[in-house]
Amino acid sequence: MNMLKKGWPYLVLGLGVIVVLGAFAVYFLGKDMSPGTGTAAVAKADTAEDLAGYEVIHVSVSNDGFVPNVIEVKAGVPTKINFNLTRKVTHINSVLSSKLGMDFYLQKGDNYYTIDLNVKPGEYEFNCGMYMEYGTIKVL
Repeated sequence: MNMLKKGWPYLVLGLGVIVVLGAFAVYFLGKDMSPGTGTAAVAKADTAEDLAGYEVIHVSVSNDGFVPNVIEVKAGVPTKINFNLTRKVTHINSVLSSKLGMDFYLQKGDNYYTIDLNVKPGEYEFNCGMYMEYGTIKVL
């Protein structure tokens, strides 16, 4: 009992450290909670063979948003948009467009999205998973 009286501050400190480390792990290593349909796929880099026959449009993705944020695509032309994530740690970790059915997570580097050949001419808005950064795909 005497040992418990002397050691209680260390016990409380130890439990506090465990709680803080647990909260850190849950916050930084937990499941991504970005809004979306829940069916988001992880984008993968395509090889040169996968890109053959496609018009490729490059979009830089960083904390500043999408550059360029207005993309022009020709209807009926096979097109892939490369969302190139320039930093691993950023608030933009996914790209969504409800009208195009686009919903995928970004990895650092190249992330290709294939535009459906049957998409009708018009303007289609896309955004990051947090709805903070926006862009437009214009199908001509």
